[in-house]
Amino acid sequence: MPLTMLTPGVEAVINLCKAREKTKKFLEGLGIVPGASISVVSEMGGDLIVNVKGSRLALNKGIAQQLHVKI
Repeated sequence: MPLTMLTPGVEAVINLCKAREKTKKFLEGLGIVPGASISVVSEMGGDLIVNVKGSRLALNKGIAQQLHVKI
C-alpha cells in the first residue's frame, strides 16, 4: 500500500519506490530504502512527517504516494 495510507503511529517496512531515478537516489541518501522501517508521525494536507532510522523527515504527498510499504 502507498505510504500515504499508513495510519500514524503504525510501523511498516518500505518494499518499493516508484519514484524517478534521481528522486530514488535522494531518498536513499536519507535512509529511505527498501527494507527500512518507517512510521508516520503526523499528516497535514497529505504531506507527511515520517520517522526513519531515528530521524524525522518531511515528505510531500507526491513522494509519499510513490513509496509502498507493508505492515
